[in-house]
Amino acid sequence: MQLLKDRIMKGWPGERSAVHKDVLAYWTFRDEITFTSGLVFKGAKIIVPKQLRQEMLEKIHESHLGMIKCKERARDILYWPNMSTHIEKMVSQCAACNENRNSNPKEPLLSHPIPTRPWEKVGTDLFNHNGSEFLLCVDYFSKFPNILKLTETTSRGVIVAMKSIFARHGIPDVVVSDNGPQYASAEFKEFAKRWEFKHITSSPTHAQSNGQAERMVRTIKNLLKKSENGKGDPYISLLEYRNTPMEGVGLSPAQMLIGWRFKSKLPTSTLLLTPGGVDTIQQRLKKRQEKQKIYFDRRTRTMPDLYDGEKIRMQRGETWQPAVVLHKHQQPRSFVVRTSDGREYRRNRKHLLKTEETVVPITNILDFNSEMDTQTINGQAENLAREQTSVAEPDNDQITENLRGRLTGTSYRTRVDREVQLPARFRE
Repeated sequence: MQLLKDRIMKGWPGERSAVHKDVLAYWTFRDEITFTSGLVFKGAKIIVPKQLRQEMLEKIHESHLGMIKCKERARDILYWPNMSTHIEKMVSQCAACNENRNSNPKEPLLSHPIPTRPWEKVGTDLFNHNGSEFLLCVDYFSKFPNILKLTETTSRGVIVAMKSIFARHGIPDVVVSDNGPQYASAEFKEFAKRWEFKHITSSPTHAQSNGQAERMVRTIKNLLKKSENGKGDPYISLLEYRNTPMEGVGLSPAQMLIGWRFKSKLPTSTLLLTPGGVDTIQQRLKKRQEKQKIYFDRRTRTMPDLYDGEKIRMQRGETWQPAVVLHKHQQPRSFVVRTSDGREYRRNRKHLLKTEETVVPITNILDFNSEMDTQTINGQAENLAREQTSVAEPDNDQITENLRGRLTGTSYRTRVDREVQLPARFRE
């Protein structure tokens, strides 16, 4: 700063090359710089010396305003070279701001590939209506919904209902669902294996990945509610929905899946009830999807990728907790991370935050009897944690303690009351 004061008092040289490198950053606006009452000004803004800049940064961010607000506040009254960059770094390293910041914005729409034939790919979900539980299966190609009332919401009940639907339309190649306990169970995995279809799950807490089923649930619940309020027949409402042409395609879900219009209460000619081809459906669906993506992507932005071992924060509820990236999941925008308490989670990129702060080291809090096989116990611990995580938002602080207590006998019960037997060599 003394060099700058001397240069102001002596005057600036005619050539830029004659300026000392420490004051070269001020050359472009040298005519605005003045020295008054022991302070250097750029116009009416105080130029802050190097030794005071860190103190000014702390005062600028003292009230924990956002990055933009902090920069606007500083630019209004202060100046030093690269001030905006220093403020950005200061805010990005603030643990309090990172922990309580807003959710990440939506990313550009990641569209599912249009299937090449009807019932090739099916989305499924459960929903409640008037105290009753229902299973929904919707075809990704035709958007044709199938609904069955469930007598029980266990994996067995869901599997029986899905078998009934598959018996009518055939076995799909792919079934997409959320990570609900009915779909995450070993029983459902065995069902997928025996019936020879691929089961794909969405990222936990990110239902948008199974958006086709989620949207159809909202549509069906709205139809049922309106039908009941109007004292109509809900089955007629469902029939008419299946018979109504899709915007941008010109064919109804019934035509795209079955190949013909369903006969309904509305008078329809025999010619229109005659089955027709579906040669142009995929092309029309693709154009419709591209149009939807254009509109959706106007309100989105792509987030930077994450790498193995990178220290980040994971959104849990309204806060962001320290974590580290273990590896990228095989599904797009999905990562497996470990939090500071040793738990592993799979999360969508939307719920993960890049940060430059120093994250709490990841440690393994599980501590079992050395007589027990470590790999076996770790596998049981991970299965229990995954099971509890998939059932509902878990009480993570109790998982390890509960597991210790349950492993002392010949068996233990999971949170959903499933009994797990220990191998004979581990029993006392």
